[in-house]
Amino acid sequence: MEKPTINNAQPDFDDAGSKGIRALQLLRAGSFQFGIFADEIATIVAWREPTPLPYAPPTVLGVLSIQGRMLTVLDFARLRGLEGDLADRATQNIVALRGDEQLALAVDALGETVQLAAADLNTAKETSEALVRGVLHLEGTDIYLLNLKELFPTAIQGHERRRRRF
Repeated sequence: MEKPTINNAQPDFDDAGSKGIRALQLLRAGSFQFGIFADEIATIVAWREPTPLPYAPPTVLGVLSIQGRMLTVLDFARLRGLEGDLADRATQNIVALRGDEQLALAVDALGETVQLAAADLNTAKETSEALVRGVLHLEGTDIYLLNLKELFPTAIQGHERRRRRF
């Protein structure tokens, strides 16, 4: 079986040359369909078991080195409250995200990459949930656009971060 990978070397999709078109990578974790803009993804790799972290909340699966970066791998299905043991699901990929927080998401399936115009994004339904930017309706399915800035705070909710003591 071929390892799926997506490598995004371009710095930003919102450059002047993009003409308002953005690529959205569709993904599934448990029964939850969601999308992440391609420019927010560093790479997608086949599943490897992360090294567990002691005292981490159940949403944090552990750490893993991808492309020379140590990333914290989050169980996105659990993060969404879709309980179920990871062993019962067919987690097949890890989505390494861009950004200073160095996060990755465990996902069950990769969908297609769709091109969205600015007008499509303007029609996305608003939501009160911090983790979701909006909801797009594509081909009869609701696709939740993730707000990646809220991933880490949502994952450690109720757990205090370790502090350095001087």
